[in-house]
Amino acid sequence: MNAEYAKELDKKDILSKYKAEFYLPKHLYYEANGLGPMSRRSEKTLKRVAEEWKTQLVNGWFSGKIPWFYYPERIAAMESSLAGAHDKELVIIGGTTTNIHSLISAFYQPEGSKTKIVCDTQIFCSDRYALEAQIRLKGYDPEKELILAGGPEPLIDEDDIIRKMDENTALAFLPSVVHSTGQLLDMERLTHEASKRNIVIGFDLSHSIGVVPHKLHDWGADFGVWCNYKYLNGGLGCPATIFIHEKNFGISPAMPGWHGYVKEKQFQKLAHFEAETGAGGWQHGSPLILNIAPLEGSLDMILEAGIDAIRKKSLGMTEYFMSLVDERLSKYGVRILTPRQAHKRGGHVTLLHSASDEITEFLDSGSVVTDKLKASVKAKLAQNTEPTGKNQIRISFSPLFMSYEDVWQTADNLRKLLIF
Repeated sequence: MNAEYAKELDKKDILSKYKAEFYLPKHLYYEANGLGPMSRRSEKTLKRVAEEWKTQLVNGWFSGKIPWFYYPERIAAMESSLAGAHDKELVIIGGTTTNIHSLISAFYQPEGSKTKIVCDTQIFCSDRYALEAQIRLKGYDPEKELILAGGPEPLIDEDDIIRKMDENTALAFLPSVVHSTGQLLDMERLTHEASKRNIVIGFDLSHSIGVVPHKLHDWGADFGVWCNYKYLNGGLGCPATIFIHEKNFGISPAMPGWHGYVKEKQFQKLAHFEAETGAGGWQHGSPLILNIAPLEGSLDMILEAGIDAIRKKSLGMTEYFMSLVDERLSKYGVRILTPRQAHKRGGHVTLLHSASDEITEFLDSGSVVTDKLKASVKAKLAQNTEPTGKNQIRISFSPLFMSYEDVWQTADNLRKLLIF
């Protein structure tokens, strides 16, 4: 497959027009799953809200185009179709880790022998820190109560997770997409199995929201959390989103504050907390309006493009890239770690190579082949060692700001680095 084939794919791509909406570097950018770039629509909504602050001052709480008083709920509602959420089940608040603390503190209620939390063996470090801290706060030992499931390999064995959801499990907290490998877990199945066992289950959707469709409400997930600065392109410092299933609206928020109060009473400054119905009641301090503003513009574009079309192109790009790896890079020691099956992969591809550090540096710096980098790669190859699960190269292809030709160019750049 050559570059002409990629160009033909781009001609048929209904999402190709969106690339022009982003501010992009001259070189290819692979960090959609780390920090999405700014779009012109995000810049516009940020400037609008800043202008509201400039001209309206405190009156902007009720007189802005979208009054700031309702901004976290209104912008979160734009994510409903992406998350598969119903009315009042979403709100934008805080950071992802803070939200995990808040959610686990409320939903993890150990009683009798049901004291354990099941998570995956590849759990993101910050998520693990929060789980361990919450276990300690309830008076238990994380070494005994945090159960790592999924097997020893980088790819998660879902059957092992289900086996470890036993009579001693109080809660399961899992990723939608495993950050290290790009593996998409079967959230519907895992939720069903947890429910059968009377186990509370929640998900971290940070590496799937905006590139994979979800049906959190229909699946029956108890809660969810995700950041908005990756595939949703909300920008650095953009607050995160929480999902509370309506069946759990009666659970008291763990970190109450004035902005989670019943809306019509919020400014009465009453002595005792009364939560607003739904996820909105989980807010605490004043919302970070300027930090949310870029997300409004980005979500407008994402909803216009459509999550189903985004998912279709994402799968097309990752499949095309994997075929290029097989055809052009496997002979140079490059291996694919991400699952091949479409229903088991998210939006990024993880490769394995013994010179993973050098390759990551090469891609991040603009794919410029230098003598020093070439020599370093050659030295690694001379060791004739097979890459391990730690030798990972994560490459994210955003359906909105990348093309099939970009995918082809990525593979060609890697070939130029690895060929001797």
